[in-house]
Amino acid sequence: MIADALRLSVYFGESVTSGGILSSDALMDCFERHEPPAATLLRGVEGFGANRRIHAARFPDLSTDLPLLAVAVDEHDRIRGMIDAVDEAVPRGLLTLEHALLATGNDVASAETPDGPGRAAKLSVYCRADERIDGRPAGRQVAEILRRHGATGAVALHGADGVLRGERARLRVLSVRDRPIVTIVSVGPRELLARCLPRLAEALHDPVVTLEAIAQVKHDGRLLEPPPSVATRERDEPDLWQTIRVYTRRSAQVDGRALYSELTRRLREAGAAGATTVLGDWGFSSDEPAHGDRLGRIGSHRPSYTVYVDRPERVAEIWPVIDEVTAEHGVVTSLLVPGYRERIGETTHGSLDVAERAAWVATLAQHRPPERPRAGAARPGDHWTAELVRRAQAFAELRGGHAPIVRVTLDGGERFFLFDLEPGPGDALVTLYPHPARYAEMLRAADGAPLAPRAIVVRRDAIAEVEFLHRAPRGTRSLVTLNPRGRASNDDAAAPSPGRADVPCQDMI
Repeated sequence: MIADALRLSVYFGESVTSGGILSSDALMDCFERHEPPAATLLRGVEGFGANRRIHAARFPDLSTDLPLLAVAVDEHDRIRGMIDAVDEAVPRGLLTLEHALLATGNDVASAETPDGPGRAAKLSVYCRADERIDGRPAGRQVAEILRRHGATGAVALHGADGVLRGERARLRVLSVRDRPIVTIVSVGPRELLARCLPRLAEALHDPVVTLEAIAQVKHDGRLLEPPPSVATRERDEPDLWQTIRVYTRRSAQVDGRALYSELTRRLREAGAAGATTVLGDWGFSSDEPAHGDRLGRIGSHRPSYTVYVDRPERVAEIWPVIDEVTAEHGVVTSLLVPGYRERIGETTHGSLDVAERAAWVATLAQHRPPERPRAGAARPGDHWTAELVRRAQAFAELRGGHAPIVRVTLDGGERFFLFDLEPGPGDALVTLYPHPARYAEMLRAADGAPLAPRAIVVRRDAIAEVEFLHRAPRGTRSLVTLNPRGRASNDDAAAPSPGRADVPCQDMI
C-alpha cells in the first residue's frame, strides 16, 4: 500500500489520567481498537509544556511526571476518525497533525517523498524489537543500511507500548515475551534516502514506513538551508505551525550540560510553547559509526531526539537560541505543521482542521519569502565599504551561500565576524560593527531589526585581514553573516575583482 497519510503526535505528561486510568494506557487502548498500521508510545527524559515547568529524569530535577510522546500514522480519514477518542483518552496535552506518505510491504521499494518545502526528507521505519536482519537486531541494521546509503543521521527509538499492523506490542516489567516497537527516524537528501527503500523492503518482514518532505537546516554547526517560513496569512487561510527537531547524542555538551538539557532550558527562558526530548538506543550522525551505550564505555552516548513546536513567527524569534546551542553538534530539521491543538480540559488553542495536501503545498509556495533585495546605491565617499560588500556578496553567490560571512582581523590581533560597517568618520576611517559573542547580546532598533551592541572606528590600513567564508567554522553559530544597509555599489560600480589590492581579502572555503 502507498497512500497519503497523516502523522498524529500526542504530547502529554505521564501523570495525566482519564476515567481513573492513566492516559497513556487509555490512548494505546484507543490505538489498538482503531488498528493504525503503526503507533508507538515513547517515554521522554526531559521537557516542558503549558505549565512552564521543566520535568526531567535527572537529579536535581528528578520528576514523577516525565513527558510522553505518542505517534500514530494512518490514512487521512482513519486518523480524523480517531480524534474524538484521543481527546477522551488525553484530556490535557498537545495534538499535532503532519502530512506524510505511508508505504507498507513490497510497495516500500517504490515509494517517493511527497512535495513540500525544504530539500531533504524524513524517513521513519517501524518494526519489532525482536526482528532480525542478518542475525542482528533490525533497528541497528536499518540504521546501518541508512548510514551506508548516505543518510545524514538516524535514531532508533524503543517504544514502551504500541501497535504494529493491528497487533499490540507493549513493554512490561519482568516479561521476556514482550516485543516492543522500534521506530527508526532518519533524515537526509531525498535521493539518498530513496536508494534505501528497496533494500529495506527486502530486509524487513512486511515493513511499514512513512516519508515526509522537510528542511534539513543544520548539520554539526553548518547551515544547509534556512528554516521554511510563512508570511502573514489571511483569515480564511489554513493555520500553520512549525516544528524544530534536533538530533544529537547524550554526550554532546554545551556550557557543561547535555546539549538537549541546555536547549530545553534556553527554549523555556525564551518563552517557547514547549519541548520534549526522547533518548534513543542506537543511532549515528554524518559518516561516523553508529553509537549507543556499550559495556566498558564511560558516559552515555545514546542518541537524543528533541521536538519543539510553536507558531512560525515565534520559531523565527527563538531561532537564534537554537542556532547558538547547535553551533557545534546536532542535526536540525524543520517542518511546517498544518494541524496543532493544545487542550487543557475545555480550554483549547489552535485547530486540527487540516487542508488537503495540494492546497497546503500551494499555500506554502505562495508564501515563500522573496529573494533578499540587494542593498541600495553607494553614497559619495563610500567606495571602499561598497566594494567590500560587493566582493562578499559575489563570493557567497558563486558558492551557493545563503548570505556572506566576513571575518576581520585587526593589526592588534583582535578577530571577529563582521555584522555591519559604514564609512567614516573621515576619508581614512571606517566604522566596524562586530557580532557579539552571543546572539542574546544583540540590541533591537525601533523597527525590531537587530543591532550590534559595539562599534569600532579604525583606520582602513589597520585592518590586517578580511576573510570571506563559505560557511561559519564549526563551533560558531550560523547567524554571523554580514548585514549591510544600503552600502552595496550600484550597477555602474566596478565588478568584484580578485586582483584588486584596495581591499585586503583572503578567500576561505
